[in-house]
Amino acid sequence: MVDAGSEAGRRAGARDALAAALKARLRTEPLHKVTVTQLTRDCGLARQAFYYHFPDVRHLAVWVFETEVAGRVRSFTSELGWADGLVRLMLYMRENRSSTLGVLDGLGRSGLERFLFQQMRPVTEAVMDQDGGGPVRAEDRVLVVDFYTSAVLAVVLRWVSDGMVEHPYRVVGDLEIMLHGAVRESVRRLDERAAPGAVRPPAN
Repeated sequence: MVDAGSEAGRRAGARDALAAALKARLRTEPLHKVTVTQLTRDCGLARQAFYYHFPDVRHLAVWVFETEVAGRVRSFTSELGWADGLVRLMLYMRENRSSTLGVLDGLGRSGLERFLFQQMRPVTEAVMDQDGGGPVRAEDRVLVVDFYTSAVLAVVLRWVSDGMVEHPYRVVGDLEIMLHGAVRESVRRLDERAAPGAVRPPAN
């Protein structure tokens, strides 16, 4: 009888080995030149083992990027200030340029945008919490988080499109200047609008 736990461990180990082999290859060659044969030879796996997990090398690159980015976001939102965390995330994207561009190719810009939006939402919540907390009403909290997440994401995506040339410290420094006080003022105005007796604009 096959032990389900050990089987799952072997599968995860094979996936991680393929990811490590891909990252090693990407240090010296672009993603489009990496082949399944090279990767399976590098980590001593059969080709069937690769295709059990991924349909092609591009999908492996997307998985590596998503897994590592998601892990970094969870780490820095709990351990670091949001600005330092965002710098580290952008440095990772720049240091792993081939994977990042491979994800753009695999997911498309809209897919990358959706993924990063979900990953960066905790960053915006951290900004809001560090700036005095969120609005009283739950729906206003969602509004503030989504609005400023979209704003930060637009800057990051423009940076990616421009070739990730500008240093992340500079990009995030500009974001800090723009966000400083702006989130708090948005929260204040929304709470003011939600206060009992507040005058609301007429519905159309």
